[in-house]
Amino acid sequence: PWHSSGHTLDMGDHQLLDLQEWALILNKMLRYHYNISEEIKAVVQSIRTEMRPELIPLAEEKANFGKLVKSAVRDMWGLEYEVDDLQSKFSESIGTMDLDNMDVDFIEDMMLKSKPLQSVLNDIRNRQKAKLEEMRTTYGEAIKDLEVMIVERPPKGGDVKPQEAPEEAAAEKPAEAAPVSAEEAPVPIEAAA
Repeated sequence: PWHSSGHTLDMGDHQLLDLQEWALILNKMLRYHYNISEEIKAVVQSIRTEMRPELIPLAEEKANFGKLVKSAVRDMWGLEYEVDDLQSKFSESIGTMDLDNMDVDFIEDMMLKSKPLQSVLNDIRNRQKAKLEEMRTTYGEAIKDLEVMIVERPPKGGDVKPQEAPEEAAAEKPAEAAPVSAEEAPVPIEAAA
């Protein structure tokens, strides 16, 4: 069960996005993509070392599915970037606050400036709720038992790049290579998928 009535917060006539559930599903999706990438590496390694070209369609299938998962993660990050941009616009619109000399006029001006931004935020939150429901429906069963993988969201316009670390060296060795822990391993968003 991904959410119950206890996970939704009602605010007047609309429901608020459950940010904890958003983060949980995003982090499980990151783990799911990482796991798919590791599976692809194992298949490619088997194709190379055991001369098993019959596995090429399987590798391609997994890579195509990995691209779908990567796209879903990017969509979630994209919505987070929109919220960040909105917060920046709001901060710029109110300028620096002089808390000692704040008066009613300033507060009223700030409230007026925030009204248009609030409708934009509501739109973004509604799209986040729809995306969250889509993630639950599409990937819920596949990710429900996964551990989360915490990855810092890349800067806007950037992407998580895999590092050439023990993970890359392990891909060149036979299957007895030791697994890399989640703390050491980046999410290979651009790699195999």
